[in-house]
Amino acid sequence: MNNFVAASQKIAKDSVGLFWIMLKTMVPVMILVRIAMELGLVDYLGVVLEPLMGLMGLPAATGLVLAVGLLVNTYAAVAVMITLLPVESLTVADVTVLLSVVLIAHALPLEQSISRRAGVSFVFSSGLRFVVGVSYGLVLNLIYSAGGWLQQPLELSWLPFTPTLEETWLEWTYSSASLLFTLFWIILGLIIFLKVLELAKITDLIGWLLSPLLRLMGISKAATPITMVGVLLGLSYGGGLIIKEAQEGKMSSRDVVLSLSFMGICHGLIEDPLVMMAFGAHWSGALVGRFVFCVAAMALIGRLVQMMPEDAFNRFLYRPAKAAQAAT
Repeated sequence: MNNFVAASQKIAKDSVGLFWIMLKTMVPVMILVRIAMELGLVDYLGVVLEPLMGLMGLPAATGLVLAVGLLVNTYAAVAVMITLLPVESLTVADVTVLLSVVLIAHALPLEQSISRRAGVSFVFSSGLRFVVGVSYGLVLNLIYSAGGWLQQPLELSWLPFTPTLEETWLEWTYSSASLLFTLFWIILGLIIFLKVLELAKITDLIGWLLSPLLRLMGISKAATPITMVGVLLGLSYGGGLIIKEAQEGKMSSRDVVLSLSFMGICHGLIEDPLVMMAFGAHWSGALVGRFVFCVAAMALIGRLVQMMPEDAFNRFLYRPAKAAQAAT
C-alpha cells in the first residue's frame, strides 16, 4: 500500500512538474503568436520561410512553428501550431512531417550548449540537427505523398475547442485555458504510461535491444550505456554524463562527438514522440521513421567521422580546449 501511495505521489509530482514547464513555455508563445497574427507578421515570416517549408510540402505559415521550435523547444512549437490551426488547414501528414522535424531539431541554442561544453563544435552539432531534421522532413513528405497516406484533415478529438481569430481576447483566453487544462490530463496519462514501461523493465529492454545499433555508428562499447541514457531519457541527462566522462578522460574524442551527435538527433525516444502524437503526429513518422532515419544517418556520419584525419577532426568537430575549460 505504501509503495502504491509513493508511486502515485511521484506520478502526480512529475505530471504537475512537466505541465508547469509546458505552461511556462506555451502561454507566452501563444500570446505572442496571437499578437503577431493580428498584426499580420506571420504572413511576412511565411514569405521568408516558404521555400524551405515548400520543400517539405508544408504551408508557408508553418515556418513559424519550425523557427520557434529551433530557437525555443518542442512545447513552444506545439503552442504555435495550435494557435495557427484556425487559419491553416493541416493534414495528419503535414503535422507528422512538421513535428517530426521539430523532434530532431529543437532548442538549438540551449541543448547544443551542452555539446559545446563537452568539446563538440556548436556549428557542427547545430548544423547536423538542422540538416538531418529537414532531410527527414523531405523524405517523409515524399513517402506520404507518393502513397497518399495520412492525407485526412487533422482532428484533435481531445481538444475542447480550438481558439479562433474571431474571438475577443477574453473569449480567446477562456478557450486557451480550457485547452491547457485538458492538456494536463493528457500529460498525466503519458506519465502513467511511461511509469508502467519503467516498472515492467520495458525501457531497459529497449535499451538492450538498441545498443548493438550503436556499433554501426562507430560508437564504442564503453560509450554505449551513456549514449542510451541520452537517447531514452534526454540530452540533458546523457549530455551531463558525457561532459563528466570527457573531463575525466574516460571517453575518446570521437566517441564524445558521435555519442552526442546521436543524442542530438534522437533523444527522448519514447516521451517526446508520445507528446507529439498527442498533438496529431502519426507514430509512423514521429517514432518509427524518425528512429530508423536517424540510425541510418548516424551510420553514414559515424563512418565519415572515423575516417577524418586527426587535425581536421580537431579543427572542425572537436575542440579539446573547450572540454578542458569546462573542467576548470
